[in-house]
Amino acid sequence: MLAQVVGYQVMAMKFLQKKYIIFTLSALSACQSPRSYSPELTAEEIYAEELTQQNMVDTIKAQGGKPKAWKNHKNMRKQFENVGENIEKSGAEICRQLHLQGNGCYHYYRLSVSDDINSQADGKNIIINTGMMRFVESDDELAVVMAHEFAHNLMGHVKAQKNNATIGMLIGITADAIADTQGINMGGEMTKAGKEIGALRYSVDFEREADYIGLYVMARAGYDVKYAPKLWRRMSIENPEGIYNSTTHPSNAERFLALQKAIEEINYKRKHKIPLLPDFKDISE
Repeated sequence: MLAQVVGYQVMAMKFLQKKYIIFTLSALSACQSPRSYSPELTAEEIYAEELTQQNMVDTIKAQGGKPKAWKNHKNMRKQFENVGENIEKSGAEICRQLHLQGNGCYHYYRLSVSDDINSQADGKNIIINTGMMRFVESDDELAVVMAHEFAHNLMGHVKAQKNNATIGMLIGITADAIADTQGINMGGEMTKAGKEIGALRYSVDFEREADYIGLYVMARAGYDVKYAPKLWRRMSIENPEGIYNSTTHPSNAERFLALQKAIEEINYKRKHKIPLLPDFKDISE
């Protein structure tokens, strides 16, 4: 009986120390964060948009419909190259004007053969899946995707996430060592948790920043920004879970609203002849 009680005490101590250390990691691993402003959203606005998007999905299902069977369209390669060239030129201009050359002003576009409706940036390259090429319905929608990924590279998000992961891992190693001095073997759990927490700490915020800056990139490239929010409603029809899910990316409802507010900002600047550049907290940081 005594051994059982001692066992429970050890388990409780592990649990409490683990929870405490994870909380510490969450706070200390936040070393690199987004620098641009993000439109503020209220809970009421988000809830209303969630209802709107869910109603769109439910209506299609009630009518016996389902997402489109996307097919290859003509001149896919040419469309990819033309939009990519325009986005790269526009993004490079913003890069130079905001003195962001440290992350590079030019990035390479690659077309990946994959049915997934997805795209990604790796710091140097921008990879667009053929599934995404089939999903977009116009050059404007493709510009939304390409400009978003360009913004990731422009702002050095991949490098920042790697740095944050490394810092989180180092703190985790320290936490594991401290636990070991107390006779508690965490089995490297804090090291693993620290790396994961560090990598994900600003994941959603980096996506918000890429949406915001990407909108300016596509606007300056001459594409119609009104299609940016609409793309996320179409994404929700394709994947309804995205309406609410915000684990590594903002929810589709949030993205729709934030892009709408960013469009209002761009239209205001155009009307009042203010330079069409994204707003930053402190570009010198």
